[in-house]
Formats: sequence, structure tokens, C-alpha cells
Amino acid sequence: MFKKLTLMALSVAALVAFAVPAAAQAEGPLITNSSGEAAETVEATSSNTISTTSSGVKLECTTVNLHLELPENANTTAKGSGTGTAVGNPGGPTHVGTCRTSSGLGVDITAVNVSEIHLTKHSGVTTGTAKFSYTYDLYAGSMLVAECTFGGSATVKATGTSSLNISGTLTKTGGSASCPTEGTIAGDFALDDEFGGVAHID
Repeated sequence: MFKKLTLMALSVAALVAFAVPAAAQAEGPLITNSSGEAAETVEATSSNTISTTSSGVKLECTTVNLHLELPENANTTAKGSGTGTAVGNPGGPTHVGTCRTSSGLGVDITAVNVSEIHLTKHSGVTTGTAKFSYTYDLYAGSMLVAECTFGGSATVKATGTSSLNISGTLTKTGGSASCPTEGTIAGDFALDDEFGGVAHID
């Protein structure tokens, strides 16, 4: 009898040993940091994000950076929000200062907000959505021409283990009468973690 109880206890222990790793795996993060742990924040950086108005005018910056907080980061989903910056004239020598438009006007991006980014993994593919807004001032030389605010909704897709592509629409939500009313946005972002290392999309 004692032998049977011992064998039963060993069997239960073996089952628990196998079950615990399985449960832990189910709770693992979708995005990990360079230490292999769940990333709490992510820096998403782009050098090719372009907004295009309905009339065809393009707005582009040398560097767009998004600082994203990820309070929810589980095995198949990551969700968060954040803020950002967009600086630099692609025709200039630096990654600072104002951006530019194809019409020749200077652009000062004064605010970038990501109200929500939500990524999910299905059948090995990570996709999602992002909701955001940004405000900018348009200048002709040193003269302020307009202040414009746009709201956007974009589809997001992982294009590598540490990169995302966004593509979406823009709608004017505030600003001067001369601001465009709608447009599109697209770009690619590389992901770094809170330590400056590369973030990994599982």
C-alpha cells in the first residue's frame, strides 16, 4: 500500500512539473526586452513615416519616435499608449529641428499622442491597430501660416522580430480653416526596449 501511495505521489509530482511550465508559457509576453522579460516600455523609431493630405501634399520628418507604455503584455496580446516626437528635415543634415512639406512650408510638430495601440498574435502573425493624434504648426519662413490637429487610426503589422509597419487614415480634428481635412499616413518602425536594447516580438 505504501509503495502504491509513493508511486501515486511521484506521478502527481511529475504532472505538476509538466503543467507549471505549460501555464507559464501561456502567460508569457508578446513583446520581450533584451533581457528576455516582458517589455514594460518600447521605443518605436521611424525614418520613413510620411503623412499625405487628400490634395497630395506630403509631410515628412527625419525621425519619428514613439514612447509606448505597455501595461498589458501577455502571450498573444500587448496593449498600451504613449507619446512621441517628430523632428528633422529629410533634406537637411541633422535629426533635429522642423520637418518639411512637399509644398515647401516648414512644419513644427508640437504634440504626438498614441491613445491606444493593441497588438494580437494569431496563427503566428502579429497584427493590430493604433489610435493617435498629432498637432503641428505650418510656417512660411518665420511666419506662422496655420496650426493643425489630426486624429488617426492605423493598422499595424509586425514585419520582423523587432519591426512594425503602420498604414492608416487621418482626419482633421482641430485647427485653422486652411488645414487639410483628411489624409493618409504610413511608415516603418524599429523597436527598442526600455534599456536601449532591441525589443523582440514573439
